[in-house]
Amino acid sequence: RRAPLPEQLDLEALLSCVAEDQAEVQQRLLALGAAAESRKLKHAIHEVFDAGGKRLRPALCHLVHRMLVQQPPASKTNKDVITLATAVEIIHTASLVHDDILDDADTRRQRKTVHEAFGPDVAVLSGDFLFAHASGLIESLENDEVTRLVSLVIEQFGYGELSQSAKKFDVQLSLFDYMKKSFYKTASLLAAACRASAVLTGPSREVCDVMYSYGFYLGVAFQIADDVLDFIGSDQELGKPAAQDLRDGLLTAPVILCMNGNADLGIEPSPRAAELRMLVNRRFSAGADDLQRALQLVREDGGVEMAYRLAERMANKALEALTLAAPVDCDARRS
Repeated sequence: RRAPLPEQLDLEALLSCVAEDQAEVQQRLLALGAAAESRKLKHAIHEVFDAGGKRLRPALCHLVHRMLVQQPPASKTNKDVITLATAVEIIHTASLVHDDILDDADTRRQRKTVHEAFGPDVAVLSGDFLFAHASGLIESLENDEVTRLVSLVIEQFGYGELSQSAKKFDVQLSLFDYMKKSFYKTASLLAAACRASAVLTGPSREVCDVMYSYGFYLGVAFQIADDVLDFIGSDQELGKPAAQDLRDGLLTAPVILCMNGNADLGIEPSPRAAELRMLVNRRFSAGADDLQRALQLVREDGGVEMAYRLAERMANKALEALTLAAPVDCDARRS
């Protein structure tokens, strides 16, 4: 049984129950530059975390802990979860710093990227520093399972980036390959964050498994919805140029579903799929006209709507997983 969704979601209000924990994470992030010996590195790291962001990953760590804890949390357990949440956000940020170098991106969150503001050498070292610092925080938790979970995520980031680079402008890219890349680059960290928070809180292994599934499906849904914004968002909303992914040959759900459909979902290629493939194949060589035509085809042939339905399908699977973590006799399990 679900509560009806409001027309507009207020993220700050939704996360008010963990506002104090989120504030402590932000305070730790802003203080992180103090651990860097280089003045330029200190400044770069402060700029990265001062730019803000949704802080979704730390919030999930706190929310999972609050949901699963059986009694008012002891100070050590709660501090461990805050340490985990901080490390998870640092890892996410480090991956963005490195991604921006590979993508040669100029802006993120309406600010200059680290490599644009400070140069590629500082950006590489900033990302490396952040990964190393996060690894130290995870090690301080002295929990082997959490360490393994987070180490695997960093490995999967590499798989995802290599896969994405190899498939640029690939008109044969399947939805399965796109979903796998989305797991490696986005959902893996959300899944690990949810499971690691559960592990530190102490429920059964079955519940920890369920929390991993929840994070997995939520992460995939989040990535699909984020990819749709490339087709409908403005530069200001995105914090980067609109249609940048498509321009760079990064084919996402709206394009893939229009070009190739998906038999498992009962989706046929769009009537103008051949034209869309042609534009992608020639890498929009006619410039802005090719890109605008491709955007028009995806929008008019239902790519955005199909991708949103797929995101909703993944979100529903996340909700189904979440209900399995609820006590057997509660309303969520009975409905």
